[in-house]
Amino acid sequence: MTDESALLAAEDELWRANREGDGGFYAKNLRDDALVVSKYGVASKEIIVATIGANRNPYVKTVLSDQRVLFITSDSALVTYKADVTALVAGKEVEFSVLASTVYARENDQWRGVLHQQSAL
Repeated sequence: MTDESALLAAEDELWRANREGDGGFYAKNLRDDALVVSKYGVASKEIIVATIGANRNPYVKTVLSDQRVLFITSDSALVTYKADVTALVAGKEVEFSVLASTVYARENDQWRGVLHQQSAL
């Protein structure tokens, strides 16, 4: 598997874990200093793992498109894309789209998330 395909697969797995409320996956695959920036503010790894695990507004469908990988160094990369999301909010399906970016760092041969940012469309 190439580094590019490994990064795209890692991003797909983060969205799968989000849909399934798998906070443990995030705990394993984010660096301890990881951050998420979204319309809700800036969140630490601790908050991210707890929020995903609580799964209060579960994502039932996520479709990623226009994916690009930019290598910053041989051990750091930026993945950008559009995500079309269907979530359950108060029992009703809500659809929305975001532009997203994730910065990854390779540590001990594993790509780990450092920063994830989303901008609503």
